[in-house]
Amino acid sequence: MAFARLVCAGVVLGVCTLVGAFAATSEPLKAPCTVSERYLAMNGKLDRAAARLKDKDPFRILVVGSSSTAGVGATSPDKAYTARLQDEMTRRLPGVDVEVIARGVGGETAEGAEARMPKEIATVKPDLVLWQIGTNDAARRIDLVKFKALATEGLSEIAAAGVDVALLDPQYVPKDEAAFAPYLDVINAVSASTGVPVAHRFDAMRALAKAGAAGMITRDNLHMNDYGHACVGAFLAEALDRKLAPLPPAIAETGRQS
Repeated sequence: MAFARLVCAGVVLGVCTLVGAFAATSEPLKAPCTVSERYLAMNGKLDRAAARLKDKDPFRILVVGSSSTAGVGATSPDKAYTARLQDEMTRRLPGVDVEVIARGVGGETAEGAEARMPKEIATVKPDLVLWQIGTNDAARRIDLVKFKALATEGLSEIAAAGVDVALLDPQYVPKDEAAFAPYLDVINAVSASTGVPVAHRFDAMRALAKAGAAGMITRDNLHMNDYGHACVGAFLAEALDRKLAPLPPAIAETGRQS
């Protein structure tokens, strides 16, 4: 089966390129998706999740978020970033039965996600929670103090459930870039204070866009298209893989081989 992998050009350039094709059910990327090393780095720890990685045991990732997590913009469910994430994590963790459960609600803010988080965790019983957060809060100009409080409370509830969590920050929206800056600052501040890792989707997508990568946003200038979902799914899998099953530096420089 054809697959995609990230190949790193080395510590000097610090660039990783997604190459190859995805599974037969998914279209290959239109062009290489090149992501700088600094966007793949995630501070914080996922020690409990890493400890649950055992051969042949199911490893469940619960993704809670809004429209992109629901797959809006993708032309079919198998092309959503969560489906790409499952494919890529399965390849990067041989012998582990990886299952990604997407719980996306279009238009939802941090308040809605925080309110339903305990029920979602109780239902899915995940080994890792990925909270896609901030896109609609920024779009609706939700009060920053309120946004920070909700994010902090939600993370506290997830920790109390005994589950590791990582944050996925907003997608890059070119038409409204400035509005996202303060919300990204809040997410980074919450990460620093709680030790919860953040996958920097906004910065990675912005760097790709400014480097001339193929368009990743649909005609509504908001949601990710198939290419955007594909890039984000592979980027996220590589970033999470490095936290869950890190390789020695010498091997990591040449990229993971599946």
